[in-house]
Amino acid sequence: MNIARALTATAATAALVAGATVLGTGTASAASYKCTTSKKSVDHPGNTVNDNFNFSVKTCAKREGGYIYTKAYVSVDGPWGFAGSSSVNDARALIQVKRSVSGTDPVSKYAYGNGLGSKLNNLDAYGNTSYTSPTVKHKAAAGSRYLGDSVMQIDWRNDGKGRISYNFSASPTV
Repeated sequence: MNIARALTATAATAALVAGATVLGTGTASAASYKCTTSKKSVDHPGNTVNDNFNFSVKTCAKREGGYIYTKAYVSVDGPWGFAGSSSVNDARALIQVKRSVSGTDPVSKYAYGNGLGSKLNNLDAYGNTSYTSPTVKHKAAAGSRYLGDSVMQIDWRNDGKGRISYNFSASPTV
């Protein structure tokens, strides 16, 4: 009887290990995004002193199951004195899937990510925040290469200029 229990326990442990191995393999394929990180320091045009917002944007793309997926991860190191104050009237992320061609890459699909404005208006005590865009999904044409592109569009408070676009580096092609 003890031998049967020991064999059953051994079989259950082996099944758990096998299951974890399969799950681990699935996780690796989900992490197949190709990304490019670019940085830009932006002076808040509506203020005059110690007001630079340092953006680090990681633009990513992957090809999976006949589709192209793109998204952007934004990290903001703002002025520490801006924590708890409204810095922008509005802000959004423009995420694009572009077909890679010689010359200007045409946009195949795009989406606007909302919520960036509220993140910029709610910096933490150190003036920092982060934002993840929605994922854009596009049916890939056979034989075509694609890339992800991202633009932050910000309407700064007190500058009267409306939305200003800040382009960041595109992802590698997939």
